[in-house]
Amino acid sequence: MFRLLILIFPLFLNAQNNKLINYPIDSNVNILFVGDYKVGELNTKILERQWWGLYVKDNNSYIRKVSLKIDDILPDIQYDWQYKISVDDNKYCVVLFSGIEIFEKDIKHYTNNDIIRNKDFTFEFGPYHTFLSSKLETSKLIGEDKLNNYSISLNYQTNNKLTKQELFLFPTYDSQLLLSLIWAGDLDNDGKTDFLLQIPTPPNNEIGYSTGLYLSSMANTDELVKLVAYFISRGC
Repeated sequence: MFRLLILIFPLFLNAQNNKLINYPIDSNVNILFVGDYKVGELNTKILERQWWGLYVKDNNSYIRKVSLKIDDILPDIQYDWQYKISVDDNKYCVVLFSGIEIFEKDIKHYTNNDIIRNKDFTFEFGPYHTFLSSKLETSKLIGEDKLNNYSISLNYQTNNKLTKQELFLFPTYDSQLLLSLIWAGDLDNDGKTDFLLQIPTPPNNEIGYSTGLYLSSMANTDELVKLVAYFISRGC
């Protein structure tokens, strides 16, 4: 999508100062996913908390209180798998979360597993024109490979003001940015969009896949959203 913005007064919030991402400190919010976990990847103590599931089924999104099922996985010769997490209606569960004051409800959601490709990704919600944008921040050669760092920002636009918050820097060795937007909608009932988004895995996105939950209701006065929980899957 190409968009020309004119007569807009930008306000920039919370730049990352060349650090890939600022992880949450002392957050009470946790996220998990159904599936298999390796040795040391899952803190079983957090399973004792109350958990909620965010589901998408037939283009409808909803939240339900869930009971986590944890099963041991037999040792594997090649991979160090340890536990399997599951819930009812496993295949429709997008994410599991705890530590948020919430209730069972249906939600209007805006996307499910979309890919951001070097262009703006737009939502229309409430009084805001909301979109995620990317900008090539730095490039450098590592051996024969070129590492590009893209600045990813959240934008709220009204008639005469554009408010922008840089969320993180996302490294990629590809010629274009490919970033997964897993889910977006008003999760915390404040009338603003919340995001479940692929985030960078330090140092250079070379090992593992990271997901972050951004909530608008927990943002500071100088922010649009706050990263409240993340999970890093190291894969095989």
